[in-house]
Amino acid sequence: MAHPGGNRLGQRFYVVLAEPTAIAAQRHAATDAHLAYLAEIEAAGTLFLAGPFVAEDGTSAGGGMFVLRCADIAEAEAVAARDPYNAGGYRTFKVLPWRLDQGAFSLNVSFAGGGHGFA
Repeated sequence: MAHPGGNRLGQRFYVVLAEPTAIAAQRHAATDAHLAYLAEIEAAGTLFLAGPFVAEDGTSAGGGMFVLRCADIAEAEAVAARDPYNAGGYRTFKVLPWRLDQGAFSLNVSFAGGGHGFA
């Protein structure tokens, strides 16, 4: 769907900013459930992108960002609240409506080669 302002996509998403709490170091107890939940909402078409915030060396900083496809902010907040990291108190979260207007990416998938890459 084109945005009325010209050649912009105008696609609505919801960005979830998840911040670590005082007990974030204990989140490993919920990691398997967290990853299973992300796989579930990805399979349902709700999760567009997800990943942790990291230090320059690549180690997790405890928080993360998720981009969701939802009907409205109430649905996005409910999806975020069910994440085991958030539900367990290891993270707090904030949901922000976001409109994807511009940008580009390419995707290369090689099933035979077992690899993928983003550019």
